[in-house]
Amino acid sequence: MLQFIIYLFLQLALFAAWISGALDPYQKQLQEVILDYMGETKVSYGLKKSLTGKRLTEEETLRKIQDQLGNQLGGIFGKGGLGEGLGSVLSKGL
Repeated sequence: MLQFIIYLFLQLALFAAWISGALDPYQKQLQEVILDYMGETKVSYGLKKSLTGKRLTEEETLRKIQDQLGNQLGGIFGKGGLGEGLGSVLSKGL
């Protein structure tokens, strides 16, 4: 029972730190590490998610074109892409 109370207290403390914004710098660092591991920048990931996330039509061919366009544009600003430097610089500002 004591372990459960300690666990509950730690969860509440973590939740309060998250709500107050004390974890924001660590969250941003963790986000950058994960995106770097995936070979992405914030700009490339954002482009991919915004262009491929919402379907404009139910037509299968147009959906494939939308997915390819989103992935290609995102890949330009990702790691190893032509705009990697620009993507990194813009990602630092986000």
